[in-house]
Amino acid sequence: MKIRVGFGFDVHQLVAGRELWLGGIRLEHEKGLLGHSDADVLIHTLCDALLGAANMRDIGYHFPDTAGEFKNIDSKILLKKTIELIAA
Repeated sequence: MKIRVGFGFDVHQLVAGRELWLGGIRLEHEKGLLGHSDADVLIHTLCDALLGAANMRDIGYHFPDTAGEFKNIDSKILLKKTIELIAA
């Protein structure tokens, strides 16, 4: 049996004026996470772990915060794209 392990890590600052998303679920809170996308740290961590297990660098490499196409993107879309990258 072949086993691959990936490690995911993500951090975003809590700030006023943003929605709080964790695991694709919007939580009612006075603050949200600051980021280029929706800043869902749980999904970003999962993407990083999957990419790491596939030896495919990290989420920032594939979905850079300098790319306008990922501005305010739903992290569930990033997870879907991550799975597609690994499958290819």
